[in-house]
Amino acid sequence: MTDKPATTGKHGGNISCLIREKCSQVFFVYAGGLGMIDGMGPTTFLQKSGLSNRNVAFLRDPKVKYFDEGISDEIVDLEGVIDWHQQFLAENPHITDVYCVGNSFGGWAALFFGYILAVKKVFAFAPAGHWGRDMLADLMKDGNGVTDYEIMYSTEIADDKRFAETYDGYPNMKLFVNNKYDHLLMRGLLLDNALPGILPPFKAAE
Repeated sequence: MTDKPATTGKHGGNISCLIREKCSQVFFVYAGGLGMIDGMGPTTFLQKSGLSNRNVAFLRDPKVKYFDEGISDEIVDLEGVIDWHQQFLAENPHITDVYCVGNSFGGWAALFFGYILAVKKVFAFAPAGHWGRDMLADLMKDGNGVTDYEIMYSTEIADDKRFAETYDGYPNMKLFVNNKYDHLLMRGLLLDNALPGILPPFKAAE
């Protein structure tokens, strides 16, 4: 198999994908409220996260409205964003292991889409948003029977602590305290080269 070139600038620049046909994993990575991966561009993120040889799709909500108004003229609502994920997976049958990753607003998105899509695992760093916290609390209380979740958060950030501990005891949920990096956990882990040790290792496509 031959890797496909990265697609950039899709949907107003709100979706960027890197396809590696020799890898069976995809990481859906969701931007924070400022539309960035904790202040890093996708190229820097790929290098520091160890994901440059994996399938990766970056998504951002330009209006930061929980994707309720979509992300572009073509994807105009939340249902359309969900459909995009499903179409992406259908178009890449070599992908068998699906993960969601994000920090802050992106952490909320990772939890939401991970639950809806029943992905293998979610890595949510300092997930945030009062409305999103309450919505997920009701949505995820019974689990989806498939997905494992890891939430890393700082107990020194009151809103982050409240968000994370709302889900204590939920099905397949693990909470991890990290007070070193405050709210921008993923950025700190990236700068310390610690994120590659948290994310799963490379898995080849069959």
